[in-house]
Amino acid sequence: MTVDDGPTVTTNVERLAGTDVLRYELSLTELSAYERVKLVVGRDATVVTADGMTATERDGRTWLQTTGEREEATVRVRTTVTATDDPTDGGEFFAAETWLLGRVPLVDLRWAKTGERVDRRRLLGDVQGDPTRVTTGMRYALVGDQRSVTVAAAGGRVRIVRPLGTQLGPKEDALAEALSDAAQRLDVGDRDDDVLLFALGEPARRGGESFPIHDEAWIHADSRLDDPNSVWLHEYVHTRQAFVLADDMRWFREASAEYYAARLASEQGRTSEAAMRAHLGGDPKQAALTSPASWDDPHVPYTKGARVLALVDRKIELSTDGERSLEDVFRRLNAHDGPVSYEDFTDAVTAVAGHRMDGWLDRYVDGTAPVAGFYPGDPGQGGLLGSLWALLADAGPGAVFLGLSVLLSGFGSVPLYRYLDRLADREDSDDRPGRPV
Repeated sequence: MTVDDGPTVTTNVERLAGTDVLRYELSLTELSAYERVKLVVGRDATVVTADGMTATERDGRTWLQTTGEREEATVRVRTTVTATDDPTDGGEFFAAETWLLGRVPLVDLRWAKTGERVDRRRLLGDVQGDPTRVTTGMRYALVGDQRSVTVAAAGGRVRIVRPLGTQLGPKEDALAEALSDAAQRLDVGDRDDDVLLFALGEPARRGGESFPIHDEAWIHADSRLDDPNSVWLHEYVHTRQAFVLADDMRWFREASAEYYAARLASEQGRTSEAAMRAHLGGDPKQAALTSPASWDDPHVPYTKGARVLALVDRKIELSTDGERSLEDVFRRLNAHDGPVSYEDFTDAVTAVAGHRMDGWLDRYVDGTAPVAGFYPGDPGQGGLLGSLWALLADAGPGAVFLGLSVLLSGFGSVPLYRYLDRLADREDSDDRPGRPV
Protein backbone atom coordinates (compact mmCIF):
# COMPACT_ATOMS: atom_id res chain seq x y z
CA MET A 1 0.00 0.00 0.00
CA THR A 2 1.27 3.45 -0.89
CA VAL A 3 1.52 5.81 2.08
CA ASP A 4 -0.12 9.17 1.44
CA ASP A 5 1.76 11.93 3.28
CA GLY A 6 -0.81 14.51 2.30
CA PRO A 7 -0.32 17.73 0.34
CA THR A 8 3.21 18.83 -0.46
CA VAL A 9 4.42 21.42 2.05
CA THR A 10 7.63 23.46 1.86
CA THR A 11 8.76 25.58 4.79
CA ASN A 12 11.05 28.55 5.11
CA VAL A 13 12.15 30.17 8.37
CA GLU A 14 13.76 33.56 8.80
CA ARG A 15 14.43 36.17 11.45
CA LEU A 16 12.72 39.46 10.76
CA ALA A 17 15.49 42.07 10.55
CA GLY A 18 16.08 44.01 13.73
CA THR A 19 13.51 42.04 15.74
CA ASP A 20 13.26 39.08 18.12
CA VAL A 21 10.76 37.39 15.77
CA LEU A 22 11.06 34.17 13.78
CA ARG A 23 8.69 33.83 10.84
CA TYR A 24 7.78 30.48 9.32
CA GLU A 25 6.27 30.47 5.83
CA LEU A 26 4.43 27.29 4.82
CA SER A 27 3.55 26.76 1.16
CA LEU A 28 1.00 24.01 0.44
CA THR A 29 0.49 22.58 -3.08
CA GLU A 30 -1.53 19.79 -4.74
CA LEU A 31 -4.53 20.65 -2.59
CA SER A 32 -7.16 19.66 -5.20
CA ALA A 33 -6.36 15.96 -4.65
CA TYR A 34 -8.00 16.12 -1.20
CA GLU A 35 -11.53 16.72 0.03
CA ARG A 36 -10.32 18.40 3.23
CA VAL A 37 -7.04 20.00 4.26
CA LYS A 38 -6.53 21.72 7.61
CA LEU A 39 -3.70 23.27 9.57
CA VAL A 40 -3.82 23.46 13.36
CA VAL A 41 -1.44 26.05 14.85
CA GLY A 42 -0.67 25.77 18.56
CA ARG A 43 -0.80 28.59 21.10
CA ASP A 44 2.99 28.95 20.93
CA ALA A 45 2.71 30.75 17.57
CA THR A 46 0.64 33.50 15.94
CA VAL A 47 -0.86 33.26 12.46
CA VAL A 48 0.13 36.39 10.53
CA THR A 49 -1.42 35.72 7.10
CA ALA A 50 -3.33 32.89 5.47
CA ASP A 51 -3.72 33.05 1.68
CA GLY A 52 -6.08 30.35 0.41
CA MET A 53 -7.26 29.23 3.87
CA THR A 54 -9.79 30.57 6.37
CA ALA A 55 -8.90 30.84 10.06
CA THR A 56 -10.94 30.31 13.23
CA GLU A 57 -9.85 30.34 16.90
CA ARG A 58 -10.75 27.43 19.16
CA ASP A 59 -9.32 26.19 22.47
CA GLY A 60 -6.38 28.55 22.20
CA ARG A 61 -5.40 27.21 18.77
CA THR A 62 -5.86 28.53 15.26
CA TRP A 63 -7.66 26.19 12.83
CA LEU A 64 -7.14 26.88 9.13
CA GLN A 65 -9.06 25.19 6.32
CA THR A 66 -8.69 25.36 2.54
CA THR A 67 -11.25 27.37 0.63
CA GLY A 68 -12.84 26.64 -2.75
CA GLU A 69 -10.93 24.75 -5.42
CA ARG A 70 -7.55 26.36 -4.73
CA GLU A 71 -4.52 24.30 -5.74
CA GLU A 72 -2.14 26.23 -3.48
CA ALA A 73 -2.13 28.06 -0.14
CA THR A 74 0.42 30.02 1.85
CA VAL A 75 0.41 30.52 5.62
CA ARG A 76 2.81 32.60 7.70
CA VAL A 77 3.20 32.12 11.46
CA ARG A 78 5.57 33.78 13.87
CA THR A 79 7.11 33.24 17.29
CA THR A 80 8.72 35.88 19.47
CA VAL A 81 11.55 35.67 21.99
CA THR A 82 10.44 37.73 24.98
CA ALA A 83 11.46 38.22 28.59
CA THR A 84 8.59 35.96 29.63
CA ASP A 85 10.20 32.91 28.05
CA ASP A 86 11.29 30.69 30.95
CA PRO A 87 11.39 26.96 31.83
CA THR A 88 7.98 27.08 33.52
CA ASP A 89 6.50 28.41 30.28
CA GLY A 90 7.84 25.66 28.08
CA GLY A 91 11.46 26.61 27.57
CA GLU A 92 14.04 29.36 27.34
CA PHE A 93 14.91 31.16 24.11
CA PHE A 94 17.43 33.91 23.37
CA ALA A 95 18.07 36.68 20.87
CA ALA A 96 21.53 38.15 20.27
CA GLU A 97 22.51 40.72 17.67
CA THR A 98 23.70 38.14 15.12
CA TRP A 99 21.69 35.05 16.07
CA LEU A 100 18.43 33.92 17.61
CA LEU A 101 17.42 30.67 19.30
CA GLY A 102 13.65 30.46 19.04
CA ARG A 103 10.94 27.89 19.40
CA VAL A 104 9.68 25.57 16.69
CA PRO A 105 5.90 25.98 17.02
CA LEU A 106 3.39 23.19 16.93
CA VAL A 107 1.72 23.04 13.51
CA ASP A 108 -0.29 19.95 12.52
CA LEU A 109 -1.40 19.10 8.98
CA ARG A 110 -4.64 17.14 8.62
CA TRP A 111 -6.06 15.86 5.37
CA ALA A 112 -8.54 13.41 3.89
CA LYS A 113 -9.55 12.22 0.44
CA THR A 114 -13.20 11.63 -0.37
CA GLY A 115 -14.59 8.79 1.73
CA GLU A 116 -11.31 8.19 3.57
CA ARG A 117 -10.30 8.78 7.18
CA VAL A 118 -8.45 11.89 8.28
CA ASP A 119 -4.66 11.56 8.51
CA ARG A 120 -2.33 13.92 10.31
CA ARG A 121 1.34 14.72 10.80
CA ARG A 122 3.37 17.42 12.44
CA LEU A 123 4.74 19.86 9.91
CA LEU A 124 7.43 21.93 11.56
CA GLY A 125 10.59 20.37 12.89
CA ASP A 126 13.86 19.60 11.14
CA VAL A 127 13.11 22.38 8.64
CA GLN A 128 15.41 22.20 5.64
CA GLY A 129 17.42 25.30 4.83
CA ASP A 130 20.90 26.71 4.41
CA PRO A 131 22.88 24.78 7.08
CA THR A 132 25.21 27.74 7.54
CA ARG A 133 22.23 29.93 8.46
CA VAL A 134 19.43 27.76 9.84
CA THR A 135 19.32 24.66 12.06
CA THR A 136 16.04 23.40 13.48
CA GLY A 137 15.05 20.44 15.55
CA MET A 138 11.59 19.66 16.84
CA ARG A 139 11.90 22.15 19.70
CA TYR A 140 14.62 24.71 18.94
CA ALA A 141 15.50 26.76 15.86
CA LEU A 142 18.83 28.60 15.56
CA VAL A 143 18.90 31.31 12.89
CA GLY A 144 22.06 33.26 12.04
CA ASP A 145 25.54 32.48 10.74
CA GLN A 146 26.63 29.27 12.44
CA ARG A 147 29.05 26.37 12.57
CA SER A 148 28.12 22.69 12.95
CA VAL A 149 30.12 19.57 13.73
CA THR A 150 28.72 16.03 13.66
CA VAL A 151 30.03 13.22 15.87
CA ALA A 152 29.38 9.49 15.38
CA ALA A 153 28.00 8.15 18.65
CA ALA A 154 27.08 4.48 19.29
CA GLY A 155 24.85 3.88 16.29
CA GLY A 156 23.59 7.45 16.08
CA ARG A 157 25.15 10.87 15.89
CA VAL A 158 25.50 14.04 17.93
CA ARG A 159 25.37 17.42 16.19
CA ILE A 160 26.96 20.38 17.98
CA VAL A 161 25.81 23.69 16.50
CA ARG A 162 26.94 27.14 17.62
CA PRO A 163 26.60 30.71 16.35
CA LEU A 164 29.60 31.80 14.31
CA GLY A 165 32.16 33.48 16.54
CA THR A 166 30.94 31.75 19.72
CA GLN A 167 33.91 30.31 21.59
CA LEU A 168 33.65 26.87 23.18
CA GLY A 169 35.02 26.33 26.67
CA PRO A 170 36.53 22.93 25.80
CA LYS A 171 38.34 22.29 22.53
CA GLU A 172 36.00 21.10 19.80
CA ASP A 173 37.79 17.77 19.31
CA ALA A 174 37.83 17.11 23.07
CA LEU A 175 34.09 17.82 23.28
CA ALA A 176 33.38 15.53 20.33
CA GLU A 177 35.46 12.77 21.90
CA ALA A 178 33.73 13.16 25.28
CA LEU A 179 30.22 12.94 23.82
CA SER A 180 31.07 9.99 21.59
CA ASP A 181 32.62 8.18 24.55
CA ALA A 182 29.61 8.99 26.77
CA ALA A 183 27.26 7.52 24.17
CA GLN A 184 29.27 4.30 24.19
CA ARG A 185 29.66 4.03 27.96
CA LEU A 186 26.11 4.87 28.96
CA ASP A 187 24.37 1.62 28.08
CA VAL A 188 20.80 2.53 29.04
CA GLY A 189 19.01 2.23 25.69
CA ASP A 190 17.59 5.15 23.68
CA ARG A 191 20.82 5.86 21.81
CA ASP A 192 19.86 5.16 18.20
CA ASP A 193 18.43 8.62 17.51
CA ASP A 194 20.28 11.77 16.58
CA VAL A 195 21.07 14.23 19.36
CA LEU A 196 21.09 17.98 18.65
CA LEU A 197 23.06 20.28 20.99
CA PHE A 198 23.16 24.06 20.60
CA ALA A 199 26.21 25.79 22.14
CA LEU A 200 25.28 29.38 22.96
CA GLY A 201 27.06 32.45 24.27
CA GLU A 202 25.54 35.57 25.80
CA PRO A 203 22.70 36.35 26.44
CA ALA A 204 22.06 32.67 27.25
CA ARG A 205 22.32 32.04 30.98
CA ARG A 206 24.90 29.73 32.52
CA GLY A 207 23.97 26.07 32.48
CA GLY A 208 21.63 24.57 29.93
CA GLU A 209 18.21 23.14 29.16
CA SER A 210 17.08 19.95 27.47
CA PHE A 211 13.97 18.38 25.98
CA PRO A 212 14.57 14.61 26.26
CA ILE A 213 11.49 13.75 24.21
CA HIS A 214 13.15 15.41 21.21
CA ASP A 215 16.81 14.60 22.06
CA GLU A 216 17.66 18.31 21.97
CA ALA A 217 19.41 20.69 24.35
CA TRP A 218 21.17 24.01 24.54
CA ILE A 219 24.27 24.59 26.69
CA HIS A 220 26.25 27.69 27.53
CA ALA A 221 29.24 27.40 25.21
CA ASP A 222 31.98 28.11 27.72
CA SER A 223 30.83 25.40 30.16
CA ARG A 224 33.72 23.26 31.32
CA LEU A 225 34.14 19.63 30.33
CA ASP A 226 36.79 18.67 32.93
CA ASP A 227 34.41 19.06 35.86
CA PRO A 228 32.23 16.58 37.80
CA ASN A 229 29.50 19.17 37.32
CA SER A 230 29.90 19.12 33.53
CA VAL A 231 26.83 20.67 31.90
CA TRP A 232 27.81 19.07 28.57
CA LEU A 233 27.56 15.56 30.02
CA HIS A 234 24.56 16.41 32.22
CA GLU A 235 22.46 17.63 29.30
CA TYR A 236 23.64 14.74 27.13
CA VAL A 237 22.41 12.24 29.76
CA HIS A 238 19.02 13.97 29.62
CA THR A 239 18.78 13.18 25.91
CA ARG A 240 19.06 9.48 26.79
CA GLN A 241 15.99 9.58 29.04
CA ALA A 242 13.10 8.07 27.11
CA PHE A 243 10.88 7.47 30.13
CA VAL A 244 7.81 9.36 31.32
CA LEU A 245 7.86 9.90 35.09
CA ALA A 246 4.97 9.90 37.54
CA ASP A 247 4.97 12.67 40.16
CA ASP A 248 6.65 10.48 42.78
CA MET A 249 9.56 9.83 40.39
CA ARG A 250 10.13 13.40 39.13
CA TRP A 251 13.38 13.49 41.11
CA PHE A 252 14.93 10.73 38.98
CA ARG A 253 15.32 12.89 35.87
CA GLU A 254 17.78 15.36 37.39
CA ALA A 255 19.26 12.88 39.87
CA SER A 256 20.28 10.44 37.14
CA ALA A 257 21.68 13.20 34.92
CA GLU A 258 23.70 14.63 37.81
CA TYR A 259 25.07 11.27 38.93
CA TYR A 260 26.01 9.99 35.50
CA ALA A 261 27.54 13.30 34.40
CA ALA A 262 29.91 13.16 37.38
CA ARG A 263 30.60 9.47 36.85
CA LEU A 264 31.28 9.87 33.12
CA ALA A 265 33.67 12.76 33.77
CA SER A 266 35.57 10.52 36.18
CA GLU A 267 35.56 7.44 33.95
CA GLN A 268 36.84 9.52 31.03
CA GLY A 269 39.72 10.77 33.16
CA ARG A 270 38.56 14.38 32.87
CA THR A 271 38.23 14.64 36.64
CA SER A 272 39.31 12.44 39.55
CA GLU A 273 37.21 9.94 41.45
CA ALA A 274 37.85 12.03 44.57
CA ALA A 275 36.40 15.07 42.81
CA MET A 276 33.38 13.03 41.76
CA ARG A 277 32.79 11.85 45.33
CA ALA A 278 33.24 15.37 46.69
CA HIS A 279 30.72 16.68 44.17
CA LEU A 280 28.17 14.02 45.10
CA GLY A 281 28.76 14.64 48.82
CA GLY A 282 27.47 17.60 50.79
CA ASP A 283 25.10 18.65 53.53
CA PRO A 284 22.50 15.97 54.35
CA LYS A 285 19.03 16.68 53.02
CA GLN A 286 16.01 15.61 55.06
CA ALA A 287 13.54 15.39 52.21
CA ALA A 288 11.47 12.61 50.69
CA LEU A 289 12.44 12.40 47.04
CA THR A 290 9.00 11.04 46.16
CA SER A 291 7.31 14.09 47.71
CA PRO A 292 8.36 17.40 46.07
CA ALA A 293 6.38 19.26 48.75
CA SER A 294 9.02 18.13 51.29
CA TRP A 295 11.94 19.65 49.36
CA ASP A 296 13.43 22.68 51.08
CA ASP A 297 14.94 23.82 47.77
CA PRO A 298 14.58 22.79 44.12
CA HIS A 299 18.07 21.27 44.06
CA VAL A 300 17.15 18.25 46.22
CA PRO A 301 17.10 15.91 43.18
CA TYR A 302 20.62 17.11 42.24
CA THR A 303 21.97 16.57 45.76
CA LYS A 304 20.16 13.89 47.73
CA GLY A 305 18.79 12.29 44.57
CA ALA A 306 22.23 11.88 42.96
CA ARG A 307 23.73 10.54 46.21
CA VAL A 308 20.94 8.00 46.62
CA LEU A 309 21.47 6.76 43.05
CA ALA A 310 25.22 6.44 43.67
CA LEU A 311 24.44 4.25 46.65
CA VAL A 312 21.83 2.20 44.79
CA ASP A 313 24.42 1.65 42.04
CA ARG A 314 26.96 0.48 44.61
CA LYS A 315 24.49 -1.87 46.33
CA ILE A 316 23.45 -3.45 43.02
CA GLU A 317 27.07 -4.00 41.97
CA LEU A 318 27.87 -5.67 45.31
CA SER A 319 24.74 -7.82 45.13
CA THR A 320 25.60 -9.08 41.64
CA ASP A 321 29.39 -9.36 41.89
CA GLY A 322 29.69 -6.44 39.48
CA GLU A 323 27.57 -8.09 36.79
CA ARG A 324 24.81 -5.47 36.96
CA SER A 325 24.44 -1.83 37.89
CA LEU A 326 22.07 1.12 38.00
CA GLU A 327 22.38 1.30 34.20
CA ASP A 328 20.28 -1.88 34.04
CA VAL A 329 17.58 -0.15 36.11
CA PHE A 330 17.79 2.96 33.90
CA ARG A 331 17.37 0.77 30.82
CA ARG A 332 14.26 -0.86 32.29
CA LEU A 333 12.73 2.53 33.04
CA ASN A 334 13.41 3.65 29.46
CA ALA A 335 11.60 0.57 28.17
CA HIS A 336 8.68 0.89 30.62
CA ASP A 337 5.23 1.29 29.09
CA GLY A 338 3.51 4.31 30.62
CA PRO A 339 4.55 6.67 33.42
CA VAL A 340 7.17 5.23 35.79
CA SER A 341 6.01 5.24 39.42
CA TYR A 342 8.01 4.71 42.61
CA GLU A 343 6.65 1.17 42.78
CA ASP A 344 7.87 0.55 39.22
CA PHE A 345 11.30 1.82 40.29
CA THR A 346 11.52 -0.49 43.31
CA ASP A 347 10.43 -3.42 41.14
CA ALA A 348 13.11 -2.58 38.57
CA VAL A 349 15.76 -2.43 41.31
CA THR A 350 14.56 -5.84 42.58
CA ALA A 351 14.73 -7.41 39.13
CA VAL A 352 18.27 -6.13 38.60
CA ALA A 353 19.70 -6.74 42.10
CA GLY A 354 18.08 -10.15 42.49
CA HIS A 355 16.52 -9.30 45.86
CA ARG A 356 14.24 -6.63 47.27
CA MET A 357 15.66 -3.38 48.63
CA ASP A 358 12.29 -1.84 49.50
CA GLY A 359 13.07 -1.07 53.15
CA TRP A 360 16.28 0.79 52.27
CA LEU A 361 14.58 2.65 49.42
CA ASP A 362 11.63 3.53 51.63
CA ARG A 363 13.96 5.16 54.16
CA TYR A 364 16.06 7.19 51.74
CA VAL A 365 13.83 7.69 48.69
CA ASP A 366 10.28 7.56 49.96
CA GLY A 367 11.35 8.74 53.42
CA THR A 368 13.22 11.75 54.76
CA ALA A 369 16.32 9.96 56.12
CA PRO A 370 19.29 12.16 55.16
CA VAL A 371 22.11 11.17 52.85
CA ALA A 372 25.45 12.75 53.70
CA GLY A 373 27.77 11.33 51.08
CA PHE A 374 28.72 8.70 48.56
CA TYR A 375 29.66 5.74 50.75
CA PRO A 376 29.09 2.00 50.66
CA GLY A 377 26.59 0.95 53.30
CA ASP A 378 24.49 3.39 55.28
CA PRO A 379 24.43 6.94 53.81
CA GLY A 380 24.98 8.48 57.22
CA GLN A 381 28.25 6.67 57.87
CA GLY A 382 31.70 7.03 56.34
CA GLY A 383 34.49 4.50 55.95
CA LEU A 384 34.52 0.73 56.30
CA LEU A 385 33.74 0.54 60.02
CA GLY A 386 30.89 3.00 59.70
CA SER A 387 29.42 0.99 56.83
CA LEU A 388 29.72 -2.31 58.70
CA TRP A 389 28.25 -0.87 61.86
CA ALA A 390 25.22 0.53 60.01
CA LEU A 391 24.60 -2.76 58.21
CA LEU A 392 24.99 -4.82 61.39
CA ALA A 393 22.57 -2.55 63.22
CA ASP A 394 19.99 -3.07 60.49
CA ALA A 395 20.51 -6.81 60.32
CA GLY A 396 19.74 -7.65 63.96
CA PRO A 397 21.54 -9.40 66.86
CA GLY A 398 22.06 -12.72 65.11
CA ALA A 399 23.74 -11.06 62.16
CA VAL A 400 25.83 -8.89 64.50
CA PHE A 401 27.28 -12.00 66.13
CA LEU A 402 27.82 -13.73 62.80
CA GLY A 403 29.31 -10.65 61.20
CA LEU A 404 31.75 -9.92 63.99
CA SER A 405 32.79 -13.58 64.10
CA VAL A 406 33.51 -13.60 60.40
CA LEU A 407 35.33 -10.26 60.58
CA LEU A 408 37.48 -11.32 63.51
CA SER A 409 38.23 -14.65 61.84
CA GLY A 410 39.99 -12.79 59.06
CA PHE A 411 37.51 -13.19 56.24
CA GLY A 412 37.46 -10.47 53.56
CA SER A 413 35.45 -7.37 54.33
CA VAL A 414 33.88 -7.19 50.89
CA PRO A 415 32.16 -10.63 51.06
CA LEU A 416 31.00 -9.79 54.59
CA TYR A 417 29.66 -6.45 53.46
CA ARG A 418 27.86 -8.06 50.54
CA TYR A 419 26.24 -10.68 52.78
CA LEU A 420 25.13 -8.20 55.43
CA ASP A 421 23.93 -5.71 52.87
CA ARG A 422 21.64 -8.25 51.27
CA LEU A 423 20.47 -9.50 54.67
CA ALA A 424 19.59 -5.96 55.73
CA ASP A 425 17.67 -5.40 52.52
CA ARG A 426 15.68 -8.59 52.99
CA GLU A 427 14.76 -7.77 56.58
CA ASP A 428 13.74 -4.27 55.52
CA SER A 429 11.52 -5.75 52.81
CA ASP A 430 9.66 -7.77 55.44
CA ASP A 431 8.13 -4.49 56.56
CA ARG A 432 6.20 -4.38 53.29
CA PRO A 433 4.01 -7.51 53.07
CA GLY A 434 2.48 -8.60 49.81
CA ARG A 435 5.47 -7.60 47.64
CA PRO A 436 6.98 -10.89 46.35
CA VAL A 437 10.72 -11.23 45.85
